[in-house]
Amino acid sequence: MRLFCSRTAATIVFSSALCMLPGTAAAGGAFFIKGGAMRLQDDGQVIDTLPRNLDDTSNKTIGVGWEARKKNGLAFSIEYLDYRNEFTPPTSPSSGEARTRVLQFGAKKYFIDSGVFHPYLGAGVGPGRTNINYTSGGISFTEEDFAIVLHAALGMELRFDNLSFMLEAKHIYFDVSSGDQYDPTATGVLAGMGFNW
Repeated sequence: MRLFCSRTAATIVFSSALCMLPGTAAAGGAFFIKGGAMRLQDDGQVIDTLPRNLDDTSNKTIGVGWEARKKNGLAFSIEYLDYRNEFTPPTSPSSGEARTRVLQFGAKKYFIDSGVFHPYLGAGVGPGRTNINYTSGGISFTEEDFAIVLHAALGMELRFDNLSFMLEAKHIYFDVSSGDQYDPTATGVLAGMGFNW
């Protein structure tokens, strides 16, 4: 399963890069880094048949991405998003951690072409991976799962020459296959900066 997901992710990355190359030469692009917090849709979950109380707000949240932009306001992007939520295992006073990593392939529509202010809508799909780590009774436990992830975003970008600042509301939906699998579906706000050309 892990090998299949890795091959699938690599195939999607390669195919998307090939599709975006012709447009990149004819239009602009951007590279950006952003951070913020993702709020879990469900902070009380059953994982490995046991209840977990998760922090509803993530920590160490970071996103890195690249866009190829068309002159008509359309943009195609690849973005990596990483966020973590701590939780309390039921039989141990120590905290565990649920880490979520998503590779997103998306499209955006910028609604104002000129000036500084550029609002946008975006959506996309990609592979997601979660890791659960905790210690119970002196024994370390690790669980890893893969899922297909959908995302939607509403945001704005301020462009000053080649420097960009952005603020974005994002929803991440995980297609969880079983009832005892960690579900990192979340909504959050991210802010960041980058370079455009």
